[in-house]
Amino acid sequence: MEVDHYNASDNRTYENRYWVNAKHYKMGGPVFYFDSGEQNASPLVPYFLYEAAGPSSVMTLARRFNGLAIIFEHRFYGDPGVGSFPFPMNASGMAEGGYEAYEYLTTEQALQDPVYFAHNFQPPGLERYWSLLDPTYTPWVWLGGSYPGIRGAQMRVRNPETFYATWASSAPTEAAVDMWTYYAQAERSMTRNCSTDYTHVTNYVDSVLANGTSTEQNKLKLDLYTAVLSGTGGVKPQTVNQTEVEQLSNAAVGNYLLLPLSFYQYYGFEASVKPFCDIMETFNQTHIPTTDNSGTAPAIASESGIALTHNITAAWHAFLVGIAEIDYDSIPYHDDPIQDHSWMWQYCSEYGYYQVGRPSNPHTIESRFISLALFQSACNATFPVGLPPTPNVAAPNKYGGWHINPSNIMFASGEYDPWRALSPASTEVDGPNRTTSQVVPVCNVPPANDSVFGIVYRDMVHVSDMRALLNRSDVNHQNFSTVGFSSPISTEPFYAGVSLFQSALEAWLPCFGNGTYGSELVYQSL
Repeated sequence: MEVDHYNASDNRTYENRYWVNAKHYKMGGPVFYFDSGEQNASPLVPYFLYEAAGPSSVMTLARRFNGLAIIFEHRFYGDPGVGSFPFPMNASGMAEGGYEAYEYLTTEQALQDPVYFAHNFQPPGLERYWSLLDPTYTPWVWLGGSYPGIRGAQMRVRNPETFYATWASSAPTEAAVDMWTYYAQAERSMTRNCSTDYTHVTNYVDSVLANGTSTEQNKLKLDLYTAVLSGTGGVKPQTVNQTEVEQLSNAAVGNYLLLPLSFYQYYGFEASVKPFCDIMETFNQTHIPTTDNSGTAPAIASESGIALTHNITAAWHAFLVGIAEIDYDSIPYHDDPIQDHSWMWQYCSEYGYYQVGRPSNPHTIESRFISLALFQSACNATFPVGLPPTPNVAAPNKYGGWHINPSNIMFASGEYDPWRALSPASTEVDGPNRTTSQVVPVCNVPPANDSVFGIVYRDMVHVSDMRALLNRSDVNHQNFSTVGFSSPISTEPFYAGVSLFQSALEAWLPCFGNGTYGSELVYQSL
């Protein structure tokens, strides 16, 4: 792969990783390209190309249309030492060469990679098909969720001659510096009493941090930090370092308030935040019968929440009980410093997505101290040279943002996905106001500008549909390096999404090339 696609005098190249499964391929079948995006691609291979724990989108479609399945790794990501690196990565996960290296990690360079790859694709073992596999003669179909979904949508605008169709799942195509809506989506999914108390607690903490005495501030920090360090079952830490407590920044306090939402993006309210809410709203007394269910004890909190039923002090104490009793340490999580630094460069330089608090939002559950300045300072501290003063969101948004509207594309979203707020299916007040329809558009013709072809999965969150998790005994599915691109709580989005996209391809593929492509491939298994 070329390091710089836009400088003819630069002849530097690097090895970009990809994986192929040709099990179902028959001559003339489509190429189904799965983009792994901003992560190491190798953990995905067993689950997407070999369906280790259930069917995947790329293999399901390859079976249906006798296609070739591919996973492609994004530049600047991979396993230490053997990833898709234009420049060596050091032990801390940073590219050697600093800014001079990261200036090649841009939207345009990264989009040109799969274009170059598609037109130079020569997989070992399939030599007799090499010329046929060029996008001029074979339709290449892009599949991707989240950032890879953005890329797939951009590709249909930028290089429709290379990628003929796209399934873009949970794709926030509107790059934005201020993404206050991230936690707003989570708040909307909550029960009303939990949302109300969360809002009151957030405002209370912000008020103490902004206006309280040093004694009040240190007491609040001590209570919160003690709850964070506590174990389930009322186990308190043996000691709490008072110096550490007093040195907690306001932003650190704000981040601790968000602990119950740590895994919301993939697990949603029911499977992640609801246990915390149940503990908070009952002071961890969910086992005690109440008058609401013919018991003898009075209800602890009404539908209005503890703060309004009782007072903010009671709500704060209940919140602390919830923080102490949730146990996220038991969920395995493997940090990837290469991914952390490469994606940080991308959002700091072009995409933004600063997930900040907005005090003007009456339902905010995120502290005002998690601010734009906080995010920008973190970017500048990690990359002191080379970044713009603020992310250049115009670079990716030139392809249409949330108004993007190419032909031959399906957009899928979770109803409560935090990233839906910046997708074409956004329901935000200042959003595109487009209606999602499951009527397959005519091939090569964009739908009306006020509509989106696709599906919104009820009650679901982020990228719920790229594969179905059937074998839950696989411990890797509790690790977020493998759980991505699937729903750990429901298989319905996968089956609904793959069915709709299959129907779309049955309508679109015959239009490829001279208009008669794939008639045998499309109908032979019906």
